[in-house]
Amino acid sequence: MGNELYFELGLGTRMRRLIETLTNGMEKVYAEAGIEFRTGHFYALYAIVERGPLTINEIASLAGFSHSAVSQTIKKLVGLGIFETRATDDGRQKRVHLTDHGVRVVEKLKPTWMAVEAVVKDAVAESGIDLLGAIAGVEQAFRRKSVYDRLQEKLYAPQSHARFELVPYDARWRQAFHELNIWWLKEYFAVEPVDETMLSDPEGTILDKGGEIYFAIVGGEAVGTVAMKLDKPGRFELTKLGVDPRVQQGGMGRALCEKVIERFQARAGTLLFLETNTVLTPAIKLYEKLDFVEKPSPHSSPYRRSNYYMEWRPSQ
Repeated sequence: MGNELYFELGLGTRMRRLIETLTNGMEKVYAEAGIEFRTGHFYALYAIVERGPLTINEIASLAGFSHSAVSQTIKKLVGLGIFETRATDDGRQKRVHLTDHGVRVVEKLKPTWMAVEAVVKDAVAESGIDLLGAIAGVEQAFRRKSVYDRLQEKLYAPQSHARFELVPYDARWRQAFHELNIWWLKEYFAVEPVDETMLSDPEGTILDKGGEIYFAIVGGEAVGTVAMKLDKPGRFELTKLGVDPRVQQGGMGRALCEKVIERFQARAGTLLFLETNTVLTPAIKLYEKLDFVEKPSPHSSPYRRSNYYMEWRPSQ
């Protein structure tokens, strides 16, 4: 395993590699036996062999695949003359049946299936682990909580500040405030005059007018920033959120936003809002998790790119 590159992060790659190893061996045997069959169709054929005629929904449920994917497989097997479909009693669905040709194909395939089962059992025994048990355990874990939900928790969960420190504005990080925001503006939009004015003079345009700026610091370097700009007495805008894409750490963007919310509350603000663009989907999802909600914009935005207005409405 010294040269192995893919571990937990590359689990899908590892599984695909194992599937290709099995597929290549099995399809070579199929070809030598003159059997026109693909290993990717196995799950559907085996379900019918073991359970008898089934609907596409029932096959999808057994395999854990989408209806669309299963439907495509069924069409291919119908085209090969292995399956045929017949209407159910109520006529609302079709049930998949083996044809006479399909029965003959299965009889040819069974010795190979038995050999494959024995070969896999031997390999698992050599490994000294309960592979099927391990796979079942991982599947159950993801059924309890999906991959997506787990990723959202990791990406947006509040983090301890052991890896980064949040500090108020200091003139030594003036250039960092400019660069951290210029990067994402150029990446997704264009730098507008209002941006250049604010980023070039954060003291005059934000701090001196009653706003605040914070930085995320790692190893003495500013790698993230956010501003709370005073709009009118009691009204503040969360703006100029930027994190260095080279050193993004889970929770940094959230921690910066939470700092603004904390300061807004400490100053007894009456309204905290932000303006963004729908192309920035991850950012919008983060704002929603922090209790920002979309509202009609009550004013004309100074940003041409702005097409989405949100206000902080903490859930009770």
